[in-house]
Formats: sequence, C-alpha cells, structure tokens
Amino acid sequence: MLYGCDFCRGKKRRTRGQRGNLLILIVAILMGVLMLLLGFSLSYVRMLGSNAEQKTAIEAAALAAARDLARIVIEDPNFGFVSLSDAAPATPNTKAEDGFSMPVVGINTLLATIRLDMILASELGDTTMSTLAQTDYTNAMAAKDFLVANLQQAMLPGSGGSSLRDVDGNVVSPYQSAVEAYQQNVVRIAGGNSRMVNGSMKLTLGALSSPAMTCTPLPNPAGMAGVSSTQSMQGFYTSYNDIPFAGKSFVFAGIGKDVKLIDQKNFTTSPGGVPYFIPTIVKAEADHMVVSAGQGGANIVHSLACAQPASVHDPRPAPGALTLTFLPGKVDELTHPESILTNSQLNNDIFGIKTSVGGDTPGGGALTPAPVPGFGSTIPISQGFSMGLYDWIRRAGTKADIKAVKAFLKTPFAGGITSTVGGVNCYTWNPDGTIRYVQMTGISNRSVVVSQSQGRAESSGVFSSSNGNSYKVTGTDESRQPGRMRGGQHGGEPLEDAIVQACAGLPSTTIAGDGFGSDIAGLIALLLLLAVPSALFVAGTQRDSKLMRQLAAAMLLAGTAASTLGLLTACGGGAPPPPVVVTTTVTGPRVNRPTYTSNGIVVDITFEKQ
Repeated sequence: MLYGCDFCRGKKRRTRGQRGNLLILIVAILMGVLMLLLGFSLSYVRMLGSNAEQKTAIEAAALAAARDLARIVIEDPNFGFVSLSDAAPATPNTKAEDGFSMPVVGINTLLATIRLDMILASELGDTTMSTLAQTDYTNAMAAKDFLVANLQQAMLPGSGGSSLRDVDGNVVSPYQSAVEAYQQNVVRIAGGNSRMVNGSMKLTLGALSSPAMTCTPLPNPAGMAGVSSTQSMQGFYTSYNDIPFAGKSFVFAGIGKDVKLIDQKNFTTSPGGVPYFIPTIVKAEADHMVVSAGQGGANIVHSLACAQPASVHDPRPAPGALTLTFLPGKVDELTHPESILTNSQLNNDIFGIKTSVGGDTPGGGALTPAPVPGFGSTIPISQGFSMGLYDWIRRAGTKADIKAVKAFLKTPFAGGITSTVGGVNCYTWNPDGTIRYVQMTGISNRSVVVSQSQGRAESSGVFSSSNGNSYKVTGTDESRQPGRMRGGQHGGEPLEDAIVQACAGLPSTTIAGDGFGSDIAGLIALLLLLAVPSALFVAGTQRDSKLMRQLAAAMLLAGTAASTLGLLTACGGGAPPPPVVVTTTVTGPRVNRPTYTSNGIVVDITFEKQ
C-alpha cells in the first residue's frame, strides 16, 4: 500500500511537470507569434509611412517641374517673347535696345488673340484684317512648335545648363527642380532608410484625356465667340479641345490659374480628336527604396504624379491709342471711322510705304521705301487704315469687345472739329474691352516720330474733298512688327505721346456694344460734342482755365518736342530670322516700360490740308 501510494504520488508529480513544460512551450509559442505580429505591424506601419512619403515626394517633384516649365521663355521674330505664361514688361532679361523691358505673351493668350482677331475680321467683313490674322496664325504655329521642342528638351536630365532661362535671366531646369523637390520631401522612417533610387527620376510631357478649364478668357460677348458648351467652362476656353474658326484649328494647352496636381488617369501622350496639341502636363516618376533595420533586402516601389502649370494673365492695362487727326479742320466726307474704310476715293488713292533705318526718324534714322510682306510697297489708303486698325486691336489681346469694335466704326466724330478747327479723335481701351473716346480740338499741327524698323505710309497724291480743300494723308503704325528681333530699338512697343497723355485726363465717352456708353455723363458729353463746335473743346467740356493750361502744354509738346512723340509702323522686309532660345543674361534693375500703365500711341492717321 505504501509502495502503491508512492508510485501514484510520483506519477502525479511527473504529470504536473509535463503540464508545466507544456505551459512554458505555449507561452513561448505565443511570444514568438506576438513578436512576428509586432514585426509585421512595424513593417506594415513602415510601409504605410513609406507610401505616404513616396506620394508626398513625387507630387512635390511634379509640381516643381510644372512650375519651372512655365518659366521657360523663347524669343520669336514675329511676336517677341513667348512662354506658357504672360509676363508684364518689367523683367531684366527682356530689355529692348531702348533700355525698357518687353512683354512676354503666353502661348494660350497668343492663340486666343489671333482667334478673336479672326472673329472681328469676319464680323467687319474686312479681307485685309482676315489676311493679317491668317498670317499671324501661320507664324503662331511655328512659334508653338519651337516652344514645344524646348519644353520637351527641358524634361531631360541636365537640360538646364545655360540654354534655358527665364525672364530674369535665371537658369531653368525642370528636371533638376523635380529631383531636388523629391529629395527635400523624403522623410527618414525610424529604424530604416528611405530614399529615391539614383537616376530613377523620369519626366514626361503630355496632355489631358478630358478637356479642362484654362485661364484664357473667351471673347466678349460670349455669344459671338463661336464656341459650344463643351468648348468652354465658366467663361474660359477648355484645353485639348479643337475650337476652330475660319478654317483654322485652335487647341489650347493645359494651363490654369494655379499650379495643381492632375489625376494620373487623365494623363495621355496622344489626345484624340485634335490636329495638334501643346504638351504641358508633367508626369513625374521615380523609384523609391526602403531598407528596414535588421533586414537584408530592400523594397523598391515605383511612384508617379502629374501636374499642370499655371499662367499669370496679363491684363494689359494700357494697350495703346488709335488717333484720327484732322488738320486744321474736318474732311466733310469722313464723318466716322468706318468712312475711311469705305470712301471710294480712299480705296483708289495710294499709300507709299517707308521704314525708318538706322534709328528713329527724326533722330538719326532715315525713311527708306520698304514693302509690307504680302502687300507690297504701295497699298490703298483705306487698306492702310485696315492694317492699322488690326494692329491696334491686336495689342488689346483677348480683351477687345466685339460689339464695341463694331460700334466704334459707326460712331460719329464729335462736333468740336469743324471746317476751321482742327483736332484729334483719340480711342483707347477700357479694362472691360469697351472703347474710351476723347476729342481734343484747337490743334493746328502735329509732329510724330517714325520708330526704327517701323515706318510711315504717305499718300502719293492728295485727297480732294467736296469742301474744295485737298488733304495729304499720312499713316503711322508703331506695332506692325512686335518684338525686338525685327521691331527695332523699341521692339514695336508704343512710345509716349503728349496728346494721348493729355487725353487720358480728360472727360470721355464710352463706346460699347449697345450704344455710346452706359453712363449718363458720357452720353451727355457725346451729345454736347456732336452739337457744340468750339475752338477748344474736349469731350464735351468747354473752356476752363486749368483745362486750357493742360491743353496748351500738350500742344506745345506736340509742336516743339517731337522726339517724345512715338509712333511705329512695322514694315520689315526679307525672310525673318528663326526663333531662338533666350540665353543672354541682362544685369541691372527692372525697368518698367512707361507705356505699359499709361497709353502710348499705336496708330495715327492724319489728314492735313494743303
């Protein structure tokens, strides 16, 4: 009995020991499982952090490249400086020979301006304006191709160097900016190592598979813009959508008000349904490597993001003035601007075209006969006015109101200019695209400068009026040839003009699409102008001492300081040079062009009694 009891007690002790060992084994297994789970959790957390890191870094890279893309500037012989974004004439690397900066036109703004000019030519039934717009379209396609080639080049490693620069003369390298932005946004994860694989960054230019809103406004009024509901959004053109006019295709690039990320599913390198496209959407790709602490291998993940560049829209606050001058009195047959286009005698009388060579004339240059490409060395006077009208409208960019332009042509000249009292009808642009009209009278002579590489058109004979007087007709146009490559020392930009400057401070009337203006004061001023002749009468305001002093000063400037009166006409002949990449760097401060914020003169037509 005692033996049996001892045996039983031993057996029980062994059973308890086995159970204890099993418990230890279970605990050990559970601890191992927990460690595995913990390791997996840490790896998972690290993976999530790495994915967030990759997303942040690649998006920063795409945005940086898109931002740089809009800084690239080329120089074109027909339009001057061209980029993805507009820029006001206030940048050191765009200075003309006169020391003042030149503007930069965004490619979408350029296309929209030409399309608007085609619409206006069609609305006015003006074949000369239509021909000029068609020529601008052809030249714009060449400028577009050269710009695209440089944008594509900028996507490659080492593309900066000294070949691509911005308006301030700084080197532009979207690729390098993308790499730096990626690296600056990489965050190290505790216990591991995360970085971009060297040399893995790749940039690709493309388009949007679905049209999106640009920052390029439609013509005003929109009902005359010739666009469908799918071709516009909220008053702006859509991108990567063919929006034709007059048999020409207009495909606007993907450029918005702000640099922004784009859904990669909307990225394409071959958008359908368009004859051409301007690739501006940047796709950035890179390989991201994560090495966890204590692990022998590395995880490599491919990441990508897409971004769209932005344009700063230039409002062009003072595009310049069109002036119609009658010295020393009116021409009875010419009662409103359109009569210059339709008068039968002016359709037959001839302008001889000259250009100023060697400098401004007067001022070191000399007038030399020069043909206008596509028109020859002589043109009818009425056609010369069409050319000048086109160039004045073109300088307004996308703001010209279609109805206002049509109304302007039919608006009668005010009554201050009589058979014995000469004067100037001055037309400038309001911010909304309507036209500001001022008449300055009491002017007996006017001297204008012909800017270098621009020109003057002079009638070969005289215009015989029914009032018994004969008139010599002179036309000047300072913006026929924009840009510093062919536009002379002032680059086809308006010069300051004393009479235009005086008119800026005088009462005016607004020419809009539905009459002569919405303000009562302007309408009363126009009625007074039409009804009350005066020896010195400006926009319905009769003599007062302060006004008399202003006008006297303006007329003194007009007669004795001709060098300050700037008018240009572009008549450059010969084959144009090719567009170039802006590689020069101009040092010195920013020098704003004075006629950017206050109107200079673009076109003047003068009838002077002989």
